[in-house]
Amino acid sequence: QGSCWARHARSIHWHCKGVAPVGTMVVSIPSAVGAAGTVGSGALLGAFGYNRANYMFDATMRFERFTASREFAMAQADMYREDLRSLSALTAKKNGIYAVCASLGMALCVALYCAGRLGLHGPSPPNWIMGLWYTNNAAAFSFLALTIWLAVHASGRAHAASVHLLTRKTRLPVPSLKQLDQARRFASEFEQANLRDIFRVPYVTNNGVPQTDAASSSGSRAHSAPPGRRGGASTWVKTEWEEDRGAAAHAHAITHGVVP
Repeated sequence: QGSCWARHARSIHWHCKGVAPVGTMVVSIPSAVGAAGTVGSGALLGAFGYNRANYMFDATMRFERFTASREFAMAQADMYREDLRSLSALTAKKNGIYAVCASLGMALCVALYCAGRLGLHGPSPPNWIMGLWYTNNAAAFSFLALTIWLAVHASGRAHAASVHLLTRKTRLPVPSLKQLDQARRFASEFEQANLRDIFRVPYVTNNGVPQTDAASSSGSRAHSAPPGRRGGASTWVKTEWEEDRGAAAHAHAITHGVVP
C-alpha cells in the first residue's frame, strides 16, 4: 500500500511539472476542444454544401419545369388554332359549293329565258301559263343570286371570325420578361433561406415536399406521392408552390370572368 501511494505521489509531481511518465497517453482539454471544433466545422460545411447543391438542382429543375409547361401550353394553343382554321375552312368550302351550284342554276334559268317559249317541238302553251312560268323563273333567278351573295358573305364572315379568334383569343402563350425573371433563381438567393434549411442534416431531418395535388386534400393520396406526411419543405420549395398556386387561382379567375 505504501508503494501505491508513492507511485500516485510521483504521478502528481510529474503532471504538475508537465511531464508524463513513459507509456502514459495524455489528452489535454484544449486539443479535445480543437478536435471537436474541427469535426463540427466539417459537419457544418458538409451540410451547407449538400443543401446548396440541392438548391441549385431545384433551381435548375424549376426553370426546366417552367419551359416545359410553356412548350405544352404552346402545343395546346397550336391545336386550338388549327381547329379554328379547320372550322373556318369547312364553312368557306361549304359556301363555295353552294355558290357554284347556284351559278349553275342561274345559267339554266338564263338558258330557259333565251328560248322565249316552252314546248319548242310542239304548240306553245297559253299566255297565262307562260306568264306564270316567266314569273317563277325570274323568282328562281333572284333567289339563286341571293344564294350566291349569302354564300360569299358567309365565307367572308367565317374567315373574319377565324382571324379575330386567332389574333385576339388564341395567341401563343409566349412568356414575358417578368415571367422569365420569376422563373429563374440566383445562386445568391440560397443565402436568404432559413438556417435550418441551409444546415439541414440529410436523412435525419425529413424535409419532404409540399402538397401539390388536389386529390390529397380530399383524403386520398396521389400515386406519385410517397406515404406519410408531406407538409414540411424547404423555403425555396414552399415559395415556388405558393407562386404556382397563386398563378393557378389567377388563371381560374380570368377563365370564369372574375378578373377583367
